[in-house]
Amino acid sequence: MCVYFILGVLPALLTPIAGLNCGNLRENQLYSGNEITAPDEYPWIGRIGYVHENGTTFTCFAVLIHQRYAIATAFCALSNADFDTLFILFGDWRENENFKVRDCRREGNIFQCSPPPQKVEIDELVVHPEYKNDIHNNIALAKLVRDVEFTDYVQPICLPPVKEADGNQIAQRLEIAGFRRPLWKGQEADEEGEWRRKVQVFTASRDFCESVAYPDWQNMTTNHLCALGDEEKTLYFGSPLMGIKIVDEKPKNFYLVALPISYMLLYSPKNLTLQVFVRIAPYRDWILKNTALV
Repeated sequence: MCVYFILGVLPALLTPIAGLNCGNLRENQLYSGNEITAPDEYPWIGRIGYVHENGTTFTCFAVLIHQRYAIATAFCALSNADFDTLFILFGDWRENENFKVRDCRREGNIFQCSPPPQKVEIDELVVHPEYKNDIHNNIALAKLVRDVEFTDYVQPICLPPVKEADGNQIAQRLEIAGFRRPLWKGQEADEEGEWRRKVQVFTASRDFCESVAYPDWQNMTTNHLCALGDEEKTLYFGSPLMGIKIVDEKPKNFYLVALPISYMLLYSPKNLTLQVFVRIAPYRDWILKNTALV
């Protein structure tokens, strides 16, 4: 597997991302009130597997945008330097070590199952060339060794609209989906905590976030978004923060707003986390130019 730091335009060999069906949305799932997702809800979520000498760890997420490409954070692409192999699990509903069997769950009279996830190795990683191991330009692309198979459980999310304004996501409740991140080393999830879930965060202004955040967050730009969330519901880095495209007064599809890249626990207000995200819209052109690596 190769890691690249690329800015220029690469040969276009694949169908444009904009031409794909993406961001599948079932309106009834928006109002379910369930924190644990349905097995076919948010089918673009991928768990990055780092294969080490002592086993496999899953500490980051990626988001599928094309049958051959996923978006991740640069931190996740580079932070586990001692791995032997990188792969992504798409369509995984339950966070456990046995990902070769289907996951099934009963809630009341409802019994649901998802098929075994698709395991696809990463062929190449493209890290933004201006990433300097901090919160800036913390974005990467993963090219897979083969196309994923699109099913009800594995599908891409849409990229942000071309004209998404810099400030139109401030002071909103947005949904983020994935698996719960341990708040301290060694914390293990209970059985309910192993399932993929959706939670809400409340986005805040950069001025507010900089007033309470770490010193190295003091230079956030319009490429960032910050939000407050429940401490117990903090999800892994790379989990998708999503918006909804509205057409003819109806919710049509999800699009990728941002990825979480760092967080801190707040003491006031209590039991909240302050999270900083990398927005996707400012990197839309870079993503489109670099989704044809050879």
